[in-house]
Amino acid sequence: MLNNKLMFLWQKISPYFSVNKQSNNYLRKFKKYAFYGNKCKDEKQYEAVITRWCHTIEKGLSYLNYRAGFGEKNIDALLESMENYIMDGYSQDAFFFRTALCTLNVYIQKNKEYGLFNIELEKRIHNLGGIPNNVGGIIKFIPKSPNEIKTMGYKEFFLDRHSLRHFSNEKIEINHVKSAIELAQHTPSACNRQGWRTRIINNKKIIQDVLLNQNGNKGFGHEFDKLLVITSDIRYFNRDREIFQAFIDGGMYAQSVLNALHYEHIASVPLSASLNDRQEKNIRSILNLYEAEILILLIGLGNYPNECQTARSERKNAEIEII
Repeated sequence: MLNNKLMFLWQKISPYFSVNKQSNNYLRKFKKYAFYGNKCKDEKQYEAVITRWCHTIEKGLSYLNYRAGFGEKNIDALLESMENYIMDGYSQDAFFFRTALCTLNVYIQKNKEYGLFNIELEKRIHNLGGIPNNVGGIIKFIPKSPNEIKTMGYKEFFLDRHSLRHFSNEKIEINHVKSAIELAQHTPSACNRQGWRTRIINNKKIIQDVLLNQNGNKGFGHEFDKLLVITSDIRYFNRDREIFQAFIDGGMYAQSVLNALHYEHIASVPLSASLNDRQEKNIRSILNLYEAEILILLIGLGNYPNECQTARSERKNAEIEII
């Protein structure tokens, strides 16, 4: 009888030990290996930081309402990280370093076209050394027609999708958004549980209130016709060994939504849901999110303009290991 009671008690409390162990192990690794600001301990962290700042410059370069000399703090942060990278003895031939050099040169040239010359900044870039490649900056994007998109092969379709930060004034048909979401429902998930949920925000005031609590939409968020908010519900997952599964399934689903939106000829841009406590609390209150829901991604929507610019966002070579 005693053994049965102990076994029952262990079955009740063991999941908590398992979850605590997994979460503590991950938190330990995260604190050890994640970068903080511009402070980097190894080349991988430098790659992430330099790529991050480089992308913020590319985004600014893509804006149609370009403001000469924009992003001074981001430019300084990028240069600081590149200078520290060199001082720590890493190679200037790395793809991400050369791409950042290219983007900085595009920035300088763009400002000159607007009559802004910054000799000191040019000297600082020159002192970095290295040889820029030709894959940084922006590209012109001319959207395909709906019929063209629907007749593409998978590879062509996959490569054709871009995150846009300018949209036409035309309203999106809500049924097209629903069709994209229904298509994305075929995303694989753990044991087919489909623990995600998507909210379509159509109210401009609510869109504005939500975006005030997200860091990555400045300069273009006001152009959204609609906003999607994707969440994942923890109630769909096993508490003894699926502590991260909500993020895995939710992330897979979010990518499917992005592709399905492109298939429905809807322009989109993913917005990070990595928020601070105050931001998350505000969004949860605005949208009345259930406590068990975790935020996965926000997606800004609009109709395609006739043509626009977008960040080039060149991809590095895939890291493949065959064992």
